[in-house]
Amino acid sequence: MVGKATTQRIKITGLRLPVAKTPALQDALAHALAVPVESISCVQILRRSLDARQRTLHYEYSIAADVILSNDEREHVLSNPKVNLYQDASLPGPESQITIQHRPIVVGAGPAGLFAALGLLERGCPPIVIERGGPISDRIEEVQGFWKEGVLDPESNVVFGEGGAGAFSDGKLTSRGTSPFKQKVLEALVACGADETILYDARAHMGTDRLRQVIPALVERLRKQGVEFHFNTRMDDILVKKGRLQGIETTDGKIATGLLVLAVGHSARDTVRMLAKQGMRLQTKGFAVGVRIEHPQALIDSTMYCDEHAGRLAGAADYAVRHADAVSGRGVYSFCMCPGGMVIGCSSQPGTLCVNGMSFSNRAAAHANAALVVTVSPDDFTGANVLGGIELQERIEQQAYSAGSQPYFAPAQRAADFIAGRKSSDQSLAGLSFQPGVTSCDLAGLLPGFTVEPLRRALHAFDTKISGFIEQGVLIGVETRTSSPVRMLRDPDTFQSADIAGLVPVGEGAGYAGGIVSSAVDGLRAVWAVSC
Repeated sequence: MVGKATTQRIKITGLRLPVAKTPALQDALAHALAVPVESISCVQILRRSLDARQRTLHYEYSIAADVILSNDEREHVLSNPKVNLYQDASLPGPESQITIQHRPIVVGAGPAGLFAALGLLERGCPPIVIERGGPISDRIEEVQGFWKEGVLDPESNVVFGEGGAGAFSDGKLTSRGTSPFKQKVLEALVACGADETILYDARAHMGTDRLRQVIPALVERLRKQGVEFHFNTRMDDILVKKGRLQGIETTDGKIATGLLVLAVGHSARDTVRMLAKQGMRLQTKGFAVGVRIEHPQALIDSTMYCDEHAGRLAGAADYAVRHADAVSGRGVYSFCMCPGGMVIGCSSQPGTLCVNGMSFSNRAAAHANAALVVTVSPDDFTGANVLGGIELQERIEQQAYSAGSQPYFAPAQRAADFIAGRKSSDQSLAGLSFQPGVTSCDLAGLLPGFTVEPLRRALHAFDTKISGFIEQGVLIGVETRTSSPVRMLRDPDTFQSADIAGLVPVGEGAGYAGGIVSSAVDGLRAVWAVSC
């Protein structure tokens, strides 16, 4: 007996389709389930990842859809191990509204801070947001002046200001896990103008140009609902009495509060030093240091894509490489790979130089770049000094700055010359993406000694995976800010500081996240759980 047909919401994984401008998802789903195409409706892409392992490029999809099924059809469809009934993971509401005497304060307007502000707003307590840098509209001009003329504003720059360091990045939106918090973050970005593909692309990105539109739209949305923003305002101190937060001291004066969300990012070293002085318990943690490597994007495309036409539809190719160095026991890996992008200076302290990668949404620039970094453990830099990792980063950055022939010129060296231990000719370094310019230098003299040989051995290993990786690669130094070298200890349930009640450290600077989405999720989760 067939029985009455009913509509079922099903999920199917591993649905493969060639890369195309308009994939025939409904037809492919009907074929995979062996049901009429007319019985399928409300098709939703849950995840899409590019599979470049075969000659023909494919996207692999996870899809949810409403399907009209009889009892027999339902039994047959669900016998497929790739098919399940779909249940939407909804975000539970916060415990209760927050009621405190003074408004909460969020310090930092990067992803962690902005989504902490959103969470506090939704708990009925719109905060005051303090940000030492300027709004994006002002930052763009300041950053362009830094890149072209070498004029650094230590308060408003690539890492400080509205949107944080992510506003001048590749805009990657990848993170592990599928929590409802992550979905809420992505949906909020789409509501503020981001492309809907970020909801399901496995390697979603926005590009710096789109981020500079979406972030101000999010800020304006928060402002209209009562969140108060103070740009160009630095927090200089916290006011603590008997282990409980009383307020903060800023460049504009004191502000009383009993709840402070600290979302300062991993470059606010002056803030970390102040917190250590005030008695916050910090813990050293590992990080990684190294260089950026730049290649012609055409080299990466030709290696990763056999199908040139489909490759154009899929966009500029990326890569990820890892090497476990048997001699040193260290890991060497690529980090924050930017297809069709540029290497940028991201200094925030005078007399220091460090680099990062950036791209626009179309990833159409002629070069690809990625960090190549070597793991650093607390044993490499600490005795009893919890700030030893910060001091190591600063020493490397100071040496890199001193190596430049002009202010904020980056030290550079062809990968083959780095392996051979010789400086590169100026002519061989022409045409790189970095501004304001580069200086030929032996990078082995700038990096910690324990990283040099592992990096050289890793380059040989990577060259076997991507032919021309060494010959066509140019190293630009230094990459030091892969993650924070300290963790601000907090209670795992309340998210409050282990030593200062009312202080909630979140995001990359607190040592609990790495990237735009994970930082935003951490800020949102923290204020969802905090109680006063």
